[in-house]
Amino acid sequence: MALALAACADAGPSEPESSLSPFAEDYLNRALDIMEAASIKRYEIDWPTFGEAALVDAMGAQSPAETHAAIVAALERLGDNHSFFVAPGGQPQLLGSRSVAGSASDGAASEPAAVDPSVDLVVPGVGYLDVPAFSGGGPEGDLLAQSYHQLIESVDTLAAVCHWVVDIRGNTGGNMWPMIDGVGPLLGDTAIGFFIDPDSVVNSWFYSGGLAGFDDVVVAEIPTPYTLGVDLPFVAVLTDSLTASSGEAVAVAFRGRPGTRSFGAPTWGVSTANAGFQLNDGAVIFLTVTTMADREGTMYGLEVVPDELVPGGTKTGDPATDEVLAAALQWLSTQPCV
Repeated sequence: MALALAACADAGPSEPESSLSPFAEDYLNRALDIMEAASIKRYEIDWPTFGEAALVDAMGAQSPAETHAAIVAALERLGDNHSFFVAPGGQPQLLGSRSVAGSASDGAASEPAAVDPSVDLVVPGVGYLDVPAFSGGGPEGDLLAQSYHQLIESVDTLAAVCHWVVDIRGNTGGNMWPMIDGVGPLLGDTAIGFFIDPDSVVNSWFYSGGLAGFDDVVVAEIPTPYTLGVDLPFVAVLTDSLTASSGEAVAVAFRGRPGTRSFGAPTWGVSTANAGFQLNDGAVIFLTVTTMADREGTMYGLEVVPDELVPGGTKTGDPATDEVLAAALQWLSTQPCV
């Protein structure tokens, strides 16, 4: 998308403070080309008009850094509510009050607060697994996934647990794959979801024996996976308005799973995935490129609404004070172990 400011034939030379340097213009055009080629909104945008607006926003820019604000504004105009921009120093510049600095497919540029996963036998026969946000990857992500399996094993080996609660309330996202790999024993060895882009290109998510990824690409791997003592236990999934991005990916992965019901409040509403595109100064555009779908092919993209809406429901982990957890336990109590 090559852009230049049109000038009337009889106009005099542009004033320096209102012109866009060729270097800055090339940089801005590169960012706009990425958006036009890969955005999930690419067939919904009037790109010439979109580009002119970005050019006006960048007027006066003499360097790439001086176009960053115009790029952030352009990402906001895309309206996907999930794209974001990371300056060369690594600091995300978020778009509006509803933005989440996370990427379901590639990890996040900003680190959510480090909170370790936890597991408990919340009542006899019911395992409770808390799944917080996580933004790491590589060996760090694999270690996290391994810790999930160890936690699940620590409860599952106490007794034949056929009821589980997976609590993803407050999980604002990061990198979905260590989380998916971690909860894999509860998901089952199968296709667990999909990415679907505007051209109907489909990438299938999987969990299988300690491996998690998409299509034939393994993204997270643990050396000693755990297999549940009870095949396909009943699972209650808990969500709230802070369950976002990769947290929503975990929620979607459980949708359509037999013996599963969800409780709580609708999720944040960015059940989409981002990909990172680096610019020549080291800045990165994390652009929303695809929509999440569950294992049955139902597409999301916005809020994931639980099967049972439970008002209130402060997350305490204690069924005496946690209305969402109490509702989940009530349903689980009616599901017979086989």
